[in-house]
Amino acid sequence: MAYPRGALPVFFGRGQQNDAQRLHDWKAAPLTCPPDPEMDEQWNVDRYEVILGHNASGDTFRRAARLVMRNQFYPPEVMTSVSDFLQEDRDVQEGDRVLQRIRIFQYNTLPILEVLTMNEITSVIAEPRRAGFTYTTTAAHSEIGEWSPLVEWRENGEVALVITVASRMRPGASDLLRRFSRRLQLRAHQLSIQNFQARLAGRRFRATPVQPAFAGIIPAAVVILFIAIVMAGLFRAMQKKER
Repeated sequence: MAYPRGALPVFFGRGQQNDAQRLHDWKAAPLTCPPDPEMDEQWNVDRYEVILGHNASGDTFRRAARLVMRNQFYPPEVMTSVSDFLQEDRDVQEGDRVLQRIRIFQYNTLPILEVLTMNEITSVIAEPRRAGFTYTTTAAHSEIGEWSPLVEWRENGEVALVITVASRMRPGASDLLRRFSRRLQLRAHQLSIQNFQARLAGRRFRATPVQPAFAGIIPAAVVILFIAIVMAGLFRAMQKKER
Protein backbone atom coordinates (compact mmCIF):
# COMPACT_ATOMS: atom_id res chain seq x y z
CA MET A 1 0.00 0.00 0.00
CA ALA A 2 1.39 3.42 -0.98
CA TYR A 3 1.61 6.06 1.72
CA PRO A 4 -0.82 9.02 1.56
CA ARG A 5 0.33 12.53 0.69
CA GLY A 6 -0.71 14.28 3.86
CA ALA A 7 -2.83 13.00 6.72
CA LEU A 8 -5.37 10.26 6.02
CA PRO A 9 -8.85 11.05 7.45
CA VAL A 10 -10.90 8.16 8.86
CA PHE A 11 -14.38 8.09 10.42
CA PHE A 12 -15.69 6.34 13.53
CA GLY A 13 -12.44 4.59 14.40
CA ARG A 14 -12.51 2.46 11.27
CA GLY A 15 -9.49 0.37 10.38
CA GLN A 16 -7.68 0.67 13.71
CA GLN A 17 -6.88 -3.03 13.55
CA ASN A 18 -4.87 -2.26 10.41
CA ASP A 19 -2.66 0.46 11.90
CA ALA A 20 0.23 -1.93 12.56
CA GLN A 21 0.16 -2.94 8.89
CA ARG A 22 0.08 0.73 7.86
CA LEU A 23 3.17 1.29 9.99
CA HIS A 24 4.94 -1.19 7.73
CA ASP A 25 3.32 -0.10 4.47
CA TRP A 26 4.10 3.61 4.88
CA LYS A 27 7.79 3.19 5.65
CA ALA A 28 8.73 4.69 2.28
CA ALA A 29 7.22 8.08 3.19
CA PRO A 30 10.17 10.54 3.14
CA LEU A 31 10.93 13.09 5.83
CA THR A 32 9.53 16.56 5.12
CA CYS A 33 11.41 18.75 7.62
CA PRO A 34 15.14 19.45 7.14
CA PRO A 35 17.36 19.66 10.26
CA ASP A 36 17.48 23.48 10.25
CA PRO A 37 14.48 24.73 8.30
CA GLU A 38 14.17 28.34 7.25
CA MET A 39 11.24 29.68 9.25
CA ASP A 40 8.77 32.38 8.31
CA GLU A 41 5.46 33.58 9.77
CA GLN A 42 3.82 30.25 8.88
CA TRP A 43 5.85 28.44 11.54
CA ASN A 44 4.84 27.93 15.16
CA VAL A 45 7.59 27.46 17.75
CA ASP A 46 6.68 26.33 21.27
CA ARG A 47 8.69 25.47 24.36
CA TYR A 48 7.40 23.99 27.62
CA GLU A 49 9.31 23.35 30.82
CA VAL A 50 7.82 21.56 33.82
CA ILE A 51 9.61 20.70 37.06
CA LEU A 52 8.64 17.12 37.85
CA GLY A 53 10.22 17.10 41.29
CA HIS A 54 13.42 17.34 43.31
CA ASN A 55 15.22 14.08 43.81
CA ALA A 56 18.70 13.30 45.11
CA SER A 57 18.60 9.56 44.42
CA GLY A 58 17.70 9.80 40.74
CA ASP A 59 14.59 7.62 41.09
CA THR A 60 12.26 10.30 39.70
CA PHE A 61 14.56 10.87 36.75
CA ARG A 62 14.80 7.16 35.93
CA ARG A 63 11.01 6.72 36.02
CA ALA A 64 10.48 9.84 33.91
CA ALA A 65 13.18 8.78 31.45
CA ARG A 66 11.50 5.41 30.94
CA LEU A 67 8.21 7.13 30.11
CA VAL A 68 9.94 9.52 27.71
CA MET A 69 11.87 6.78 25.93
CA ARG A 70 8.64 4.85 25.39
CA ASN A 71 6.86 8.01 24.18
CA GLN A 72 4.21 7.82 26.90
CA PHE A 73 2.72 11.28 26.49
CA TYR A 74 -0.65 11.58 24.81
CA PRO A 75 -3.89 10.27 26.34
CA PRO A 76 -6.14 8.26 24.00
CA GLU A 77 -8.59 11.17 23.83
CA VAL A 78 -5.86 13.02 21.91
CA MET A 79 -4.23 10.20 19.95
CA THR A 80 -3.17 6.58 19.92
CA SER A 81 -0.16 5.22 18.08
CA VAL A 82 1.70 2.15 16.92
CA SER A 83 5.47 2.22 16.54
CA ASP A 84 8.49 0.08 15.86
CA PHE A 85 9.78 0.47 19.41
CA LEU A 86 6.54 -0.43 21.17
CA GLN A 87 5.98 -3.41 18.90
CA GLU A 88 9.41 -4.65 19.94
CA ASP A 89 8.92 -3.58 23.58
CA ARG A 90 12.02 -1.38 23.80
CA ASP A 91 13.10 2.24 23.98
CA VAL A 92 13.09 4.54 20.96
CA GLN A 93 15.91 4.28 18.42
CA GLU A 94 16.85 6.47 15.48
CA GLY A 95 14.97 5.40 12.37
CA ASP A 96 11.92 4.09 14.23
CA ARG A 97 8.59 5.06 12.70
CA VAL A 98 5.48 6.12 14.64
CA LEU A 99 2.00 5.96 13.12
CA GLN A 100 -0.37 8.26 14.97
CA ARG A 101 -4.17 8.16 15.00
CA ILE A 102 -5.02 11.72 16.00
CA ARG A 103 -8.53 12.35 17.24
CA ILE A 104 -10.12 15.45 15.75
CA PHE A 105 -13.73 15.04 16.95
CA GLN A 106 -15.44 12.65 19.28
CA TYR A 107 -18.87 12.26 20.87
CA ASN A 108 -18.50 11.10 24.47
CA THR A 109 -15.86 8.41 23.89
CA LEU A 110 -16.88 7.60 20.31
CA PRO A 111 -14.34 8.82 17.72
CA ILE A 112 -16.05 10.69 14.90
CA LEU A 113 -13.11 11.93 12.85
CA GLU A 114 -9.46 10.94 13.20
CA VAL A 115 -6.46 11.48 10.95
CA LEU A 116 -3.57 9.08 10.49
CA THR A 117 -0.06 10.50 10.29
CA MET A 118 3.50 9.16 10.37
CA ASN A 119 6.68 10.47 12.00
CA GLU A 120 10.24 9.18 12.25
CA ILE A 121 12.58 9.22 15.26
CA THR A 122 15.50 11.26 13.93
CA SER A 123 17.66 11.70 17.05
CA VAL A 124 17.93 10.13 20.50
CA ILE A 125 19.56 11.32 23.74
CA ALA A 126 20.31 8.58 26.27
CA GLU A 127 22.69 9.91 28.92
CA PRO A 128 23.03 9.34 32.68
CA ARG A 129 21.20 12.61 33.43
CA ARG A 130 19.38 13.36 30.16
CA ALA A 131 16.95 11.30 28.09
CA GLY A 132 14.87 12.27 25.10
CA PHE A 133 14.39 12.17 21.37
CA THR A 134 13.15 14.09 18.35
CA TYR A 135 10.62 12.91 15.86
CA THR A 136 10.16 14.49 12.47
CA THR A 137 7.20 14.57 10.13
CA THR A 138 7.03 12.52 6.96
CA ALA A 139 5.08 13.02 3.75
CA ALA A 140 2.23 11.11 5.43
CA HIS A 141 1.39 14.07 7.65
CA SER A 142 -0.63 17.29 7.40
CA GLU A 143 2.17 19.28 9.05
CA ILE A 144 5.90 19.84 8.61
CA GLY A 145 8.06 19.98 11.71
CA GLU A 146 9.68 18.36 14.72
CA TRP A 147 8.66 17.49 18.28
CA SER A 148 11.34 16.98 20.95
CA PRO A 149 10.72 15.86 24.55
CA LEU A 150 13.64 15.77 26.99
CA VAL A 151 13.84 14.93 30.70
CA GLU A 152 16.92 16.06 32.61
CA TRP A 153 18.21 15.58 36.15
CA ARG A 154 19.92 18.83 37.03
CA GLU A 155 22.79 19.45 39.42
CA ASN A 156 20.45 21.13 41.92
CA GLY A 157 18.34 17.96 42.10
CA GLU A 158 15.54 19.22 39.87
CA VAL A 159 14.03 16.78 37.42
CA ALA A 160 12.64 18.78 34.50
CA LEU A 161 10.63 17.91 31.45
CA VAL A 162 11.37 20.18 28.48
CA ILE A 163 9.41 19.92 25.24
CA THR A 164 10.26 21.95 22.14
CA VAL A 165 8.14 22.02 19.02
CA ALA A 166 8.57 23.66 15.62
CA SER A 167 5.89 23.10 13.01
CA ARG A 168 3.78 24.52 10.22
CA MET A 169 0.94 23.28 8.07
CA ARG A 170 1.83 21.90 4.66
CA PRO A 171 1.69 24.42 1.79
CA GLY A 172 -1.80 24.90 0.43
CA ALA A 173 -3.63 24.73 3.75
CA SER A 174 -6.39 27.29 4.17
CA ASP A 175 -6.36 29.90 6.95
CA LEU A 176 -9.35 28.16 8.52
CA LEU A 177 -7.56 24.82 8.61
CA ARG A 178 -4.39 26.41 10.00
CA ARG A 179 -6.28 28.10 12.83
CA PHE A 180 -8.25 24.98 13.64
CA SER A 181 -5.16 22.77 13.60
CA ARG A 182 -3.27 25.22 15.79
CA ARG A 183 -6.01 25.13 18.39
CA LEU A 184 -5.92 21.33 18.44
CA GLN A 185 -2.14 21.38 18.59
CA LEU A 186 -1.96 23.66 21.63
CA ARG A 187 -4.58 21.58 23.43
CA ALA A 188 -2.64 18.41 22.63
CA HIS A 189 0.57 19.94 24.01
CA GLN A 190 -1.07 20.74 27.36
CA LEU A 191 -2.82 17.39 27.65
CA SER A 192 0.37 15.50 26.82
CA ILE A 193 2.15 17.18 29.72
CA GLN A 194 -0.74 16.58 32.12
CA ASN A 195 -0.97 12.93 31.09
CA PHE A 196 2.79 12.50 31.48
CA GLN A 197 2.71 13.95 35.00
CA ALA A 198 -0.20 11.69 35.94
CA ARG A 199 1.56 8.59 34.64
CA LEU A 200 4.72 9.55 36.50
CA ALA A 201 2.67 9.82 39.71
CA GLY A 202 0.91 6.51 39.02
CA ARG A 203 -2.46 8.16 38.41
CA ARG A 204 -4.93 7.71 35.58
CA PHE A 205 -5.57 10.78 33.46
CA ARG A 206 -8.60 11.48 31.32
CA ALA A 207 -8.90 14.54 29.15
CA THR A 208 -12.05 16.65 29.29
CA PRO A 209 -13.85 16.42 25.93
CA VAL A 210 -14.14 19.60 23.89
CA GLN A 211 -17.76 20.71 23.87
CA PRO A 212 -19.22 22.65 20.93
CA ALA A 213 -20.23 26.20 21.88
CA PHE A 214 -23.73 25.63 20.45
CA ALA A 215 -24.31 22.19 21.99
CA GLY A 216 -27.48 23.39 23.75
CA ILE A 217 -29.08 24.50 20.48
CA ILE A 218 -28.33 21.62 18.12
CA PRO A 219 -27.72 18.01 19.22
CA ALA A 220 -23.99 17.63 19.74
CA ALA A 221 -23.75 14.50 17.62
CA VAL A 222 -25.23 16.32 14.62
CA VAL A 223 -22.90 19.29 15.07
CA ILE A 224 -19.81 17.15 15.43
CA LEU A 225 -20.69 14.95 12.47
CA PHE A 226 -21.26 18.01 10.27
CA ILE A 227 -17.96 19.60 11.29
CA ALA A 228 -16.17 16.27 10.85
CA ILE A 229 -17.43 15.95 7.28
CA VAL A 230 -16.35 19.50 6.50
CA MET A 231 -12.89 18.97 7.98
CA ALA A 232 -12.44 15.69 6.15
CA GLY A 233 -13.30 17.50 2.93
CA LEU A 234 -10.70 20.16 3.69
CA PHE A 235 -8.02 17.54 4.33
CA ARG A 236 -8.83 15.76 1.05
CA ALA A 237 -8.89 19.03 -0.89
CA MET A 238 -5.50 19.99 0.54
CA GLN A 239 -4.03 16.62 -0.44
CA LYS A 240 -5.38 16.91 -4.01
CA LYS A 241 -3.92 20.39 -4.32
CA GLU A 242 -0.47 19.09 -3.37
CA ARG A 243 -0.45 16.33 -5.98
